[in-house]
Amino acid sequence: MSKRENKYNGIHINLFLSGRPCLVVGGGRVALRKIELLLEAGAEVAVVSPETCAEVGEMIEQGRVTHTVRPFEEHDIEGATLVYAAANNRAVNRTVLKACREKNILCCCVDGNWAQSDFTTPAITRHNQLTLSVSSGGNDCRQSKMVKNSLARHLKMMDAANLVIVGTDHNRLTVEEREPFHLTGHRFERGGFMIMQLWGIHEFMILNTCNRVEVIAVVSNETERNGILRHVMGFTSLKEDKYYLKTGKAAFEHLCLVTAGMLSQTPGENHITAQIKEALETAKQRGWAGNMTQEWISSALHVSKDIKNQVAPLFRGYEIEDLALRYLEASGKELTSSTVMILGAGMIGQGLVKDSLPKVEKIIWCYHVNKPEIPAEWNGKIDLCTFNDMKERITDADIIISATEAPGHLLHRAHAPFFNQERPVMLLDLGMPRNIDPELDELSADITVVDLDGLKYWYRRELTDMNDILTRCRAVIADHQDLYEKITQSFQSGNAPE
Repeated sequence: MSKRENKYNGIHINLFLSGRPCLVVGGGRVALRKIELLLEAGAEVAVVSPETCAEVGEMIEQGRVTHTVRPFEEHDIEGATLVYAAANNRAVNRTVLKACREKNILCCCVDGNWAQSDFTTPAITRHNQLTLSVSSGGNDCRQSKMVKNSLARHLKMMDAANLVIVGTDHNRLTVEEREPFHLTGHRFERGGFMIMQLWGIHEFMILNTCNRVEVIAVVSNETERNGILRHVMGFTSLKEDKYYLKTGKAAFEHLCLVTAGMLSQTPGENHITAQIKEALETAKQRGWAGNMTQEWISSALHVSKDIKNQVAPLFRGYEIEDLALRYLEASGKELTSSTVMILGAGMIGQGLVKDSLPKVEKIIWCYHVNKPEIPAEWNGKIDLCTFNDMKERITDADIIISATEAPGHLLHRAHAPFFNQERPVMLLDLGMPRNIDPELDELSADITVVDLDGLKYWYRRELTDMNDILTRCRAVIADHQDLYEKITQSFQSGNAPE
């Protein structure tokens, strides 16, 4: 019998052994585990061994297995579908293996002869209809058992999948208070990594915008109750009215309202839809989210379309860039004679440039890495510069609007000498975290800094009654109750989409 290479080169299969004869040579503790596996599979188990441990003896007394009380003989393998060589003697196990090889019967040795065996038995755990097996190919059984035991705890949390949303937004915290909780740059990656380590978090995504930061997660019942996500997000230091923790129907309602833009700083805006889709795609790429999260988001997007159709006539919807320009006009700025510096070439930055073109005299467009493409018809009215060259161009600006995802201040006290000292300049900060140091506002009467809070308070004064709008939105969501119930039932029953 040639010695096989000791390497993991097998495949995992499920053997249907119900009613099939199987043989276990040996009656000790190791043999007991193999007998139990075979009985779970419905096999007809025969044991050959001069002696047995108490547990095997009890099985014999109960008639669950047959027992031949003597040492192994080669004819014992006749008719067996598979054989476990589990005697407390390596020589006996080698004899069993040799006999099986001559008869083409699958055989597994449980001792040092395993490398010459036909198969090994993985570490197995079962939960309801799910069977999980972990194998090292016989090289590290202890590690296989450790992984199996760890995953077995997770399986017990898989019976239900509930929607949970935890976060905070512009309605609960000011810009300054909210800033430390936003997840940008390395904090975004670190936050995702920490959540990935939590048992009971099946899937999740992180929605991080200028107005809110929240985790949308599909979790087990236990995780829904224990509030672990609140700790991960750092909300333990906040009063309960400064953040939200929503589950089940309340979470789905919140998700629909957010997706429809009804909880945005400018209610009815459409950017949030793209931001949610981008957040979902990011989560899927990192392995945080899959089909369950996709199902929730797709359902919320479907409901949000109906919400917008119902309430759109009740108010004028503004994107944040529209609102910024209207604020400047309301503040007395003569846009037609102004040079506007726009920081950022992302979605909002591009929107600002496009909307500003017909209203302002000139635009200085600052970008970080990706140089924006300028259509031919825009030439002559737009100058491009990088963030590194920004300070040389500040003196030309009457208005500076920042709309980047930079993790810190792009404009700060060190830039003060570069501002034009002969005319006032307004700095409008649409970033989160803030891109403009608020201390610049205190340096000179000619420098005015306005952040998202200032924009919000100005806009709220002329907004339609949001209570009436939200009441109508919730009625639309209630009409889609069957959609929520369908998704929930599929997750509770373990029939989530694959």
